[in-house]
Amino acid sequence: MKSLIRWGATLGLVGGTLFGSISAPAPALALSEDEILQKLASVPVFAITDAEGSPLIASISNPQSGNGRTEVAGVFMNPQDANRFVERLTQEQPEMAGFVQVTVVSLAEIYRLEQSQQNNAIEFSYVPTRQEVESAVSVLLDSGREDELLQQNGEYTYPGVPLFMATAGPDQGYMTVELDGEVVIPLFFDREDLDNVIARFQEQQPDFAATVQTDVVQLEGVLETLRNENNEVMEQLMFVPHSESLEFVGNMMRQMQQQQQQQLQLQPGEGASPLPGSAR
Repeated sequence: MKSLIRWGATLGLVGGTLFGSISAPAPALALSEDEILQKLASVPVFAITDAEGSPLIASISNPQSGNGRTEVAGVFMNPQDANRFVERLTQEQPEMAGFVQVTVVSLAEIYRLEQSQQNNAIEFSYVPTRQEVESAVSVLLDSGREDELLQQNGEYTYPGVPLFMATAGPDQGYMTVELDGEVVIPLFFDREDLDNVIARFQEQQPDFAATVQTDVVQLEGVLETLRNENNEVMEQLMFVPHSESLEFVGNMMRQMQQQQQQQLQLQPGEGASPLPGSAR
């Protein structure tokens, strides 16, 4: 499989102005592949790879497949979870130390790899954080939607990676933000990030404060809808990465820049032509 491309995009937190609830959006055509990739490009995720960037593959039993096995690559939503996985793996299998690493990629690259495969040779398994799963379970239980949850060992769990959004107003329209002149519907990977935005909204529009409700949808289901359905809401969706993931990637990029600067050594040049506008 082609190596995963390392993360290199410029990152930024949502800085739009809270706009309020929105009525039904204008009809839109189904999103193209490029439009989907553009929506996913700002979301960092964390894969376990070898030194060349090829993903670590696990072969698991799957009676439903023809050969009884499925090749699976894990994609973590949180860098700490990915690091803990590598630590546990190298403790259990010391020969893997120095061979595996956590590689940051964009969700767009994972999506592109999924779509480029023939016969789904490798299945990408998205690994949510425990905290966000617990938050999703709480949201669904509070709204009486137990049927959307799974039960494992007598406890409820959320089946997939949860995305959090908010509704408000008498008709419970989607809450939106205005960003660069466009009205978008944000989907948050972090419940706490959404709560912070809701708090600002309730301060700005106290008349709507009591009507605000938190909802949860599944990342895997949203990706399926983006890919296969002509849904008018899809064009306005915006994925908001986990703030901890953005901080992790920002710190990593700053460290890389510092290392590169330390390695640079100026040397006297000879015979170079003068640059336009220079005095020499």
